[in-house]
Amino acid sequence: MASASVSKKMQEEATCSICLHLMAEPVSISCGHSYCQACLLQVMGLSSSSQSQQHRETFPCPQCRAPFQRDSLRPIKQLGSLIAALQEQEQELSCQEHGERLHLFCENEGQLICWRCERDGRHKGHNTALVEDAGPSYREKLQEAVRKMRKLKEECTNQKAFTAKQIAQWKEKIEAQRQKIQAGFQNLHRFLRKEERSYLRRLESEEQRTLQRLRVSEADLDQQSRQLESHIRELEERCQASAHKVLQDVEGALSRSQAVRMETPEALSLEIETECEIPDVCFELRNRLKSHQGPCEDGLPLSVFVWDFFNRLTEQPGSCETDMEQFAETLSGRVTTDEALEELVDLIYQQATSEPKFCCLGARLCNYLSRHLTIRSQRGRFFPVLLQRLKTDYEPLGQAGTRDEAAWKRFRKLVLFMGEFYLPLEIEGAHGKAQTPFLWWLLEVLLSHPVDDNLICAVQFLKVTGPALEDAWKAQGRTDMDEVIQRIGNIVLDAPCSEGVRHMLLTLVELRSSNWGRGPVTSASERSST
Repeated sequence: MASASVSKKMQEEATCSICLHLMAEPVSISCGHSYCQACLLQVMGLSSSSQSQQHRETFPCPQCRAPFQRDSLRPIKQLGSLIAALQEQEQELSCQEHGERLHLFCENEGQLICWRCERDGRHKGHNTALVEDAGPSYREKLQEAVRKMRKLKEECTNQKAFTAKQIAQWKEKIEAQRQKIQAGFQNLHRFLRKEERSYLRRLESEEQRTLQRLRVSEADLDQQSRQLESHIRELEERCQASAHKVLQDVEGALSRSQAVRMETPEALSLEIETECEIPDVCFELRNRLKSHQGPCEDGLPLSVFVWDFFNRLTEQPGSCETDMEQFAETLSGRVTTDEALEELVDLIYQQATSEPKFCCLGARLCNYLSRHLTIRSQRGRFFPVLLQRLKTDYEPLGQAGTRDEAAWKRFRKLVLFMGEFYLPLEIEGAHGKAQTPFLWWLLEVLLSHPVDDNLICAVQFLKVTGPALEDAWKAQGRTDMDEVIQRIGNIVLDAPCSEGVRHMLLTLVELRSSNWGRGPVTSASERSST
């Protein structure tokens, strides 16, 4: 309506007061009024014919009657250009059929019409309204379409960000899997080079296949983003135009915007299919180990012996205790020097912390060897050497300023191993004092840096050690577990962790509130009454 008012005002200013039409070749006179050149000359001609000869060069202004001279006429080029534009607009906003101004809007047909069109049979009985009245409602519809398109654009942007994150996660998983495969074959290169290259080729092929699909999804989202941006720009330009521009083909614009849909890319699994299982050649090595009377007498490396034993434990967990006993007996004859003992401890520890499936078995094996392995060396015992090995890992990790992402990964592996390793020692009271202060320190480090991976590690650690730790702390008159749960509650409220991790933390709190799933705690009075 504001634009129509301005247009009307401009037309009034550009209208000649003599002929009452838009000025043709406008000129101004000394008093400041403007007229069509032809109209003014005509007035001057009539006036000069009625005046005496000596005064014919002075004429009165048709509006204010102020005198002006013939030579005071000045063309107004800017006004002429403005009038030309107004005339062009008038032609544009005129009915092509009747030449009348398009000042009505037919809601049934969705088009601009003149007053004669309204009386035409084609629009008889239709709902019509003035352009100034119909414009605002359709402008609002167009703005609503813009909001919808912006929402789709935002969804597309989020999908692009999620896909980019998937690509980064996929690459990280691929890199982790690559390191896992390389580490698994590090001590077996003499026997397994061919298998290593085969696994890496398969992993590379899997990486490229999945990355290609992810990048196709990313490209599709990028194309959709550009298309949405184009639609938004078109609708915004229409919204900023005059009411007539807004209503021209408005139904078509709305229909096109409503037809736009966001095509979400197909969800892809980021689970790695290439698993590094025991190659067939390892069965030959195993047979060689079993066929000899003395352990490792054929000169096979100790690393091969330990590696093969871990895999046998994962394949036949039911015979774990018997296999550990035989393993300890074999080692007693093989490990006779401090260097061999340190190598054995390092091999078992590295294997136990290299893969999640080996963590529990490695901790159980370390506990068994700590109690039953007899070594004929100067240091004599497995347990002190293992503690020293652990110390070389956790002391550097205890310095917060030295932890990069790789260090954090090693620390989390150490935490899980410690939980599995120390739990039996806590329950049985083995090796002197309980190690609860050290376990508390591990938790303190994780909870002081509440990123998702650290919180997941803390949850896994507490699910393994929580019941025994709380019992040990209560026996010492300590309330450390209450402090841990309080810390976790504060993290749930304040830390920017993901929803999945937040749910894991809340589940852990509920588990502890149910006495770690062991049933309700019975008070002393209840026990005496029964």
